[in-house]
Amino acid sequence: MRKLLIASLLALAAPAANAIPVRYDFTITLSSVGGTQPGTGTANGGGFVVFDNALAALGAPGGRVGDMSTPLPTIDLSFDWLGLHFDTTNGTLGALYLDSFGAITGWSIDALTPTPGCTYQCVQWGSTDFNVLAANASSIGGNGTALLSQAGVNGVAIGNVSWIQTEIRSVPEPGTLGLMALGVFGAALRRRKALHA
Repeated sequence: MRKLLIASLLALAAPAANAIPVRYDFTITLSSVGGTQPGTGTANGGGFVVFDNALAALGAPGGRVGDMSTPLPTIDLSFDWLGLHFDTTNGTLGALYLDSFGAITGWSIDALTPTPGCTYQCVQWGSTDFNVLAANASSIGGNGTALLSQAGVNGVAIGNVSWIQTEIRSVPEPGTLGLMALGVFGAALRRRKALHA
């Protein structure tokens, strides 16, 4: 019985995870080109970004989280358009936009490309760079714009963005796992007592 009490206390003491990852999927339709078109073809693009929704707490309601030079923590990212691919090795979450209640209503992702004076939400012609801006909508979806440039090409692709928030399968919190272990332990202990009675 003493072991059961100790196991109960350990399970209750396990810290609960506060982080909730959110995923936004997006598609891009090429709308125009400035200068010479970067990449290859006229194919539509798209991808996704995953980040911790607790980042919203870093900003004030009605404001924004992030600045033009510091990337925000990004759990996962994948973006393909016009033959170019970006992921967490060369792209990042750049900013979050919040409504008057502090809920996320938009975001931007950017290439990890140093641009003089403006690293994020700026695209430098002649460098491999991008910006996807999905803002001014509800927390579950909306529209936006995308820019894409390529090293050695004097031009930019401009696209229309459509995005939605999608569900991520949740990972059990440590406290939940502890309670499950406690339940299994308790059931085994009860069965053992029943067999010996």
